[in-house]
Amino acid sequence: MTETARRRLRLTATLLSIALAAPLAAAAHPASFTAMSGNPCPGQPNGRPGAAFLHMILHPGAHFQLPPQSAQQKAQTVRAADRERARDWADLCRYRAANAALKHHPRVVFMGDSITDFWHDGDPALFTHGVLDRGISGQTSAQMLVRFWPDVIALHPKVVQIIAGTNDIAGNTGPTTEQNYKDNIEAMVSLAEAHHIHVILGSMPPAVRFWWAPQYRPAGEIRRLNAWLRRYAREQHLRFVNYYAHLVSATGTFRRSLSNDGVHPNRNGYKLMSALARKAIDTPWPRSPVQNASR
Repeated sequence: MTETARRRLRLTATLLSIALAAPLAAAAHPASFTAMSGNPCPGQPNGRPGAAFLHMILHPGAHFQLPPQSAQQKAQTVRAADRERARDWADLCRYRAANAALKHHPRVVFMGDSITDFWHDGDPALFTHGVLDRGISGQTSAQMLVRFWPDVIALHPKVVQIIAGTNDIAGNTGPTTEQNYKDNIEAMVSLAEAHHIHVILGSMPPAVRFWWAPQYRPAGEIRRLNAWLRRYAREQHLRFVNYYAHLVSATGTFRRSLSNDGVHPNRNGYKLMSALARKAIDTPWPRSPVQNASR
């Protein structure tokens, strides 16, 4: 037998042994041979920012200042964020356990980014009597759309409030378009109405600069997309809450008494927003969400 023939025989034997062993191994460990898992979030942290950061954001008058980072530290932070995004791009793990532990259907779910995420700490009194916070800091509308089913639809609320867009404009998940953003909003609204969930659209708050993306000047685009949200809500018979109008200063910035970083509300800002949200939630609703036949 030639050396080439012997190599082919060894290769055939190896492949045959793998083919025969795989079904047996799969039977013994049925969940170990694919990425599908009954527990995809073992030991997953809750993703909440630290107490010191929340104090800078929420305590009225607190001085907001990011800790200095070396180039190496910044690179490590970026790599860690990239690894986490690759592992769970839409952060489906964040509320997985909390959703599973619910004993009753919520009355209202707040879906959003950090504006919504920090709201629970900014005014915890709002999130009682069946009102849930399902905001995740840093998220874009595309990520919210991916998790809209487990974090909203599957919970069977009567009402959902959606605030999204700040991080789309900041490019947190890469370049996008205004039409992409609009498509994502419309998709979430369509999902909610198809499951008889009333929708409140909230405007983005004002900002003239993002501290995590200082190269951008977002004020004009925020105003433009907020105007679209208002028009879209009117056309689709949705409720629209114009938080922007109550948070913006005469010069277009976030009112200094209501924000420490110029992007997120502080506790004073959240209390103002909560009063507007309660009014939108508590105003009597029609029996069922209006279904737009043109969709």
